[in-house]
Amino acid sequence: MTEAVADVRRREDAAPRLRDQFAHLVSLRLRFDDVRDEGRMRVESYVRPIVVDSAPAHFEIRCMEPRCDGVHDITYAVLHALRQSQVTFTGEIDCRGMIRDTPCDRVMAFTCEATYRS
Repeated sequence: MTEAVADVRRREDAAPRLRDQFAHLVSLRLRFDDVRDEGRMRVESYVRPIVVDSAPAHFEIRCMEPRCDGVHDITYAVLHALRQSQVTFTGEIDCRGMIRDTPCDRVMAFTCEATYRS
């Protein structure tokens, strides 16, 4: 495990649990789309279901470009939307990582879908 991955794990372990922060949250599903900045072309996407009962209230996602050392921290955006009880919310974040000596040109678009107890 690299030091960067270990750092993310430490931050996740130190974060409060989603169930403790959002007792009315039933499910959370995150979809990530990898976008190349040039031409705004979608390259790849994946869905990450979140296990609300055990998941940390912390969301750092590695850049989807395998050669990049970047990490996208969407914690603030996700927690803000959950505090507002939003059912669907979207965002984008530029990668600030590097591929060797070159800045990464990827943008990560994300869509979150949440369900809540009434």
